[in-house]
Order: sequence, then C-alpha cells, then structure tokens
Amino acid sequence: MIGSVFLETLKTTWKQMVYWGVGLAAMALLVVIMVPLFSMQDMRKLLESFPPVILAMIGVGGDLEIFATNEGFVAIGFFGKSALIFAVYPVVMGMRITANEEDSGTMDVLLSLPIDRARVIVEKFLAYGVTCIGVVVLIYLGLHIGVIMGGVELDVVRLTEVTFYLIPLMVFVMAATMLIAVMVRRRTVALGIVTAYVIISYMLQTIGLAAEGTVAEPIGAVSFLTYYNAGDILQEGFIWPHIAGYVLLSGILLLASLYRYERRDIAV
Repeated sequence: MIGSVFLETLKTTWKQMVYWGVGLAAMALLVVIMVPLFSMQDMRKLLESFPPVILAMIGVGGDLEIFATNEGFVAIGFFGKSALIFAVYPVVMGMRITANEEDSGTMDVLLSLPIDRARVIVEKFLAYGVTCIGVVVLIYLGLHIGVIMGGVELDVVRLTEVTFYLIPLMVFVMAATMLIAVMVRRRTVALGIVTAYVIISYMLQTIGLAAEGTVAEPIGAVSFLTYYNAGDILQEGFIWPHIAGYVLLSGILLLASLYRYERRDIAV
C-alpha cells in the first residue's frame, strides 16, 4: 500500500513531536510573558555595552534598533541561539530514517518485504518533515498563548514569519543528517559528525556576526545558521532566497541519500 511507511512512521513518532513541541512552546510562552518585566530602552543600552563577540554569541548583529523592541526581545530570548535547540529535533529524526533501524537490525527486515529502498527513504523523510511542521505549529501556539496571558503587544505577523521560517531550517538539518548517516553507516560515528557540523556552524555564524564589516565577515556564509537570522526576518519578513536555498539543498541531499542508499549493503 502506497503511503504505509509514511503513516506508520507518523503513528510511531507523533508523541515525540508533541513532547518536543509542547516543551519548546512552554519556553516561548515564558519568554513572551517576561517582556513586560523589561524596559526596551534599558535593553538597548545593555546591548550597546556588550562587545561584538558577545552580541554575536546571542545572535545579535550590528543593528540594535530592532532588538530594542518587544519582538526583538523575543527574538533574542527564544529565536536567537535557540536555533541550536531547534537543530536537535531534526537531527534525531534524520538519524531515525536509516541509521537507527540499521543499528537495531530492523531495516533489513523491513526491506525484506516487497518495498524498495527509495520508497522507504522518501516516505520516512516526508513523515518526519510533517512532524517538524507539527513542532513549529506548537511553538507558534505557545507564542500566542503567551501574548494572551501576558497582555503583550507584539507584531504578530513578524513573529509568525520568524516562527515558520524554522521549517525549512529544520528540514535542511534533517536532510543533512540523513545523508551523513547513509554515507557513514555507523550510528555513533554519524551522530558525532552531525554534532560537530552543527557546533562548527554555530561558531562560524558567531565569527561572521562579530566580524561584520571586516574581511572575516564572509566566513559566516558557510554556516547554515547564518540564513536563519531572527533580526533580519523581523526587519524584512520571509527572505525567500534563503528559504529557496534551504529547500533546494534539502532536495539535493535527499537525492544524494537515495543514490547512495541504493548502492550499498544494509547493516544487519
């Protein structure tokens, strides 16, 4: 039956999606209801007192005006370097597409059925992609509940854009994780490489932000986190070239994973 792998994957994963989504939504809610406790002008003065490296570490670039607003406070408190937290969920899901089942010996059993490898990969990828969307929707609900509970005035449109911008980011991280797992094969090694990739990306983004206006600024362009900048999204809305880049690279990584997985033995 077409879609059976997709449905079974959703059936076994929806609880994890809810746990992650509710946890992150609670964090978002807490940040939002804290907004009235701070003076945005004092916040701006505080940010101006920080050296560029510290600002870069919390995800703040050169333009501090946008961060001296209610939306900017939420961006710093939740959407800034929390992108590292958002990367964890798709890494876990990406490992589940092939690596976890190969490590447990169940992938060989699954592929003994009349079902081809490409279908397994694609349907699992789509199912886990749906769970990423589910997590983001729950985060969005948490933000709105925080606005209602705290009576906070926020630019809902901009926060909606910052929130749903997470979807292409998470799908890209999941696709990258899947390819690494397919290439490396051993789960522990693949997980180590993915973790190093995320940490190095964080460091490169930090260097790029701290070095704005210098010859070292282009270093940040190597990091996938650079293209999820809450400050830029608050100012410009959806940055479609960046979103298109995430989508295009995710598609390429998926195709590369299919190509590689069709041509290697399955661990048993």
